Amino acid sequence: MKIAGVFVLLFLAGQMTVFAQTRIHVSDGETDMPVAYANVYYPDTKTGTTTDTLGQFEVNFTTPKVLVQISALGYQTYMDYVNLGENRQTIYLQPSTHELQEVVVTENTSRLQGENVMNVEKLDLTNGTVQGVSLAEKLASVAGIDNLSTGAGIGKPVIRGLSGNRIAVFSQGIRLENQQWGDEHGLGLDENGYEQVEIIKGPASLLYGSDALGGVLYFVDERYAKNNSIQAGFNSEFNGNSSGFRNAGTFKLSKKRLHWNLFGGYTAHADYRDGSSRWVPNSRFNTGNLKTALGYVGNKFMTSLKYSFLHEKYGLTETEEQDGFYKNSRKLLVPYQDLTTHIISSENTVFFDDDSKLKIDAGYIFNNRKELENSREEAGLNMNLHTFSYNAKWYSPRWNRRWTLTAGSQGMAQDNSNHGEEILIPDAKTYDFGVFAMTDFYYAQKAYWQFGLRFDTRHITGETLDRQYYSFNFSTGIYQPVTENLSFRLNLSSGFRAPNMYELLSNGVHHGTNRYETGNPGLSTENSYQIDASLNYNVRHIEFFVNPYFNYIRNYIYLQPTADRIDNVPVFSYAQNDAFLYGGEAGFHFHPHPLDWLHIKGSYGGAFGQDTRHNDLALMPSQKINAMLSASFSSGKILKKFTVYMQNQYSFAQNRIAGNELPTPGYNLLNAGIIVEFGTESQPVQLNISANNLLNETYYDHLSRYKANGIYNIGRSFNVKISVPMVFNP
Repeated sequence: MKIAGVFVLLFLAGQMTVFAQTRIHVSDGETDMPVAYANVYYPDTKTGTTTDTLGQFEVNFTTPKVLVQISALGYQTYMDYVNLGENRQTIYLQPSTHELQEVVVTENTSRLQGENVMNVEKLDLTNGTVQGVSLAEKLASVAGIDNLSTGAGIGKPVIRGLSGNRIAVFSQGIRLENQQWGDEHGLGLDENGYEQVEIIKGPASLLYGSDALGGVLYFVDERYAKNNSIQAGFNSEFNGNSSGFRNAGTFKLSKKRLHWNLFGGYTAHADYRDGSSRWVPNSRFNTGNLKTALGYVGNKFMTSLKYSFLHEKYGLTETEEQDGFYKNSRKLLVPYQDLTTHIISSENTVFFDDDSKLKIDAGYIFNNRKELENSREEAGLNMNLHTFSYNAKWYSPRWNRRWTLTAGSQGMAQDNSNHGEEILIPDAKTYDFGVFAMTDFYYAQKAYWQFGLRFDTRHITGETLDRQYYSFNFSTGIYQPVTENLSFRLNLSSGFRAPNMYELLSNGVHHGTNRYETGNPGLSTENSYQIDASLNYNVRHIEFFVNPYFNYIRNYIYLQPTADRIDNVPVFSYAQNDAFLYGGEAGFHFHPHPLDWLHIKGSYGGAFGQDTRHNDLALMPSQKINAMLSASFSSGKILKKFTVYMQNQYSFAQNRIAGNELPTPGYNLLNAGIIVEFGTESQPVQLNISANNLLNETYYDHLSRYKANGIYNIGRSFNVKISVPMVFNP
């Protein structure tokens, strides 16, 4: 009630304030003709509008400046601060044949994707050509990203060979904590309500603290509806292989300063079939989610209150034997996981007259993890995780047009408690605190140098443990346009990860992995030092990039088998050794003109890892080459757009394996699809028909946990998805 009262007061106060209106014209930089229906987005407030038929829009803020992103097909994306002192001004868009660039928010300040010192990739979750049953499988379409899978539903993203607690995941502005230490624990998010995922490859502890040693997945919420409008929509999709379906709906309301988003969805899959048409028993799963956000945008203040709920149930396959009685059922059989996650967060930004701003995000996460092993419906493993966290950042104005400073602090308080018959991790508490500062120095119009320092501490306490960890980290790099079409980026950064409760305190059978796992209270902090370079080349017909890296990790923590068995279950224990990982990504996009309808894309990703004794690290992904050919055609009034595409992924054989691993043969996957956009101007409809693993390849992925049990990955699948968006302008 107090929170609701605050929103009402803020809303009423905002209505009594007179807006400062600035009319802006958007024109073609060569012809000076107006650019109609261009997308206008304000990254700081997550609101936006479109230009009218005359290429005009109005800005209603009382701050001296506002950050504006303007994008339109056939033009370079514009992003810069606009002075609001003038009643009328013009922004010129430069014609371009390149794809539109979006703003990236994971850096210390908002920039276009190609202008960051760090290596930031972006996955558009609204792109119909991105296919996959799980969210982690869709993320694996990005070069350098792989999927550590347990069947078709459970997937854990792998960034350059690192996963689990070495990857920090952010949702609703706060770090996601959901017992993510286990190999068979999924991402714990539903894609509904997110418009894109920003992926930092490599150490990012400077901005995101512990657990960002290997990279960051930053999920960007869907923006609010355009000013003074109502948006709604639903989509439904069907997966032919597992007889799975997914239904999701959206409702958005934007009225003056108040904004509201609501998302909901449900997914259910039966058992899947592999490339040999064999059913994989108990590979079924179902999920349900609800997400909402209420936002207020004032003259110098904006706030959003967000809540999300996710309930997941995943079957765990223990045998490859077939059972025709239950193969088409969606009812979970034992053993299975039952997971519940609640996230409540508040994102707040205050804008000051000197163009600086203060951003404070705070939130609470409750995660309950159950593993049921018998038909009594009693959880053998039942763990609750409560997490309170905050992120505070102050962004300075640009001093002398050259210097900017970002300073901040992050903290977390976490409590893990057991409520089941089995105790895998004793009750324990974790406390994090960190402070950092980062500066950017612009020595040319777009070229800049970045440097930052950070200090962190983590305290873990339990019945048998009381440990304190400290770490200093740094990051430095440059972004340098070499010519108009060529740019270079170089970054050197460090990261750290304190051992988690599971690695320190575990002592019991983990049924999801069929191992007796023992922790090691003497583990030290992992420290990573990575050098990352990138060369990007863009001309009228082709874009190309190459991105090598080298990452040295001191005190790398890994799970190794022992000669012992407890209750006839093999014993695994945690150990440490220095390690190094290296590899890189490369890719191109060929779009010949005037054949604007044709696009040819290709990418390569490879990651290699060894310890200092030159032993290969476990769970290193195989090298992959992805290729895609697509053609898009614009049609008449009813059939608006028609796209046909074909994708091919070749995965090399993985023979560089650890002592307790098996080699994996290479395989080839062919996907194809058709996307049709039709309907009236006021009511568009999109139909997506796709075929994944079109040749019905029988294969193991090296990062499939079911490979050791002789269970193959999913076979051929025909899928249908229909999306119906609706927009109202009251």
